Amino acid sequence: MRVRLSARPINPSDLLFIQGTYGRDARFTLLPESGDLNGGWAVAGFEGAGIVDALGPGTAGPPPGTRVAVSATGTWQEHVCVPRTSVIPIPGSLSTEAACQLTVNPFTAHLLVRDIALDPGETLLLTAGASAVSRMVIHLASERGIRCLPVVRHPEQARTLALLGTRPVTVGSADALTEAVHDIGEHGRVGAVLDAVGGALGAAALRCLRPAGQFVSYGMLSGHPIPVHPDDLVFRQVSVSGFWLPARMERLDERELTSLTQRVQEAAVRGLPGLEVAECRDLADFRSALEHTMRPGRDGKVVITG
Repeated sequence: MRVRLSARPINPSDLLFIQGTYGRDARFTLLPESGDLNGGWAVAGFEGAGIVDALGPGTAGPPPGTRVAVSATGTWQEHVCVPRTSVIPIPGSLSTEAACQLTVNPFTAHLLVRDIALDPGETLLLTAGASAVSRMVIHLASERGIRCLPVVRHPEQARTLALLGTRPVTVGSADALTEAVHDIGEHGRVGAVLDAVGGALGAAALRCLRPAGQFVSYGMLSGHPIPVHPDDLVFRQVSVSGFWLPARMERLDERELTSLTQRVQEAAVRGLPGLEVAECRDLADFRSALEHTMRPGRDGKVVITG
């Protein structure tokens, strides 16, 4: 089916893709009639929202005119052609600007909470604690009785997270994290870490884990590797793993995917945190949208419209 797009969020994965450091190659190869191989650049964007514009012959799916969220590579353009399995009908009460964020972060948050499988009363530490994914995880984990410790750098971020009923950890440097977690009595009790930063902060978060704790890396905001000591793996029996949404989604069967999609839709309608929009910029003005995305202190997602 063909979807006419009207909104697309700018996610950290989009920035990595543009910089050529994402898990998918930003270059593609064309084979013209001449037989010469020419390289080119793929279109950025992994999700968006719009209206079903047309259905191909024999294609089943939402009829033309239906609002849908789209999971596809190349959403920073006016139209995309996708299979039926790549679209999600948008609930009527959800804005297009919020719905264009449905297929990446909410699915990531739901699967992360499911995969760590902490029991009620256990503690979860999150780096990049004020990010959209972290706010979603905090909401979902708290519903299960899991204690969340989001790590932030600025007091205003801590105040925002306090509204979610959680207790943020404000630290100015990676070196201060272990001591801060110790001071609030959680050092050695953290059952899992969800790390979106890597580098020194990720390494400090790893040191906060209890024996046999879980460390899950799902982002690389710092651009630096995480040093892992064999002592942590051997003697403390800490498990270290990575999470990448496309690979994780491939392991879902049809029943699991249907159930998960329904939960994501329901959570969004109920007001899932992390779908807030900071600013909308026109598709033709994508350069300034990128610049605004990379500014510190932004509260909400930058969405490319039009």
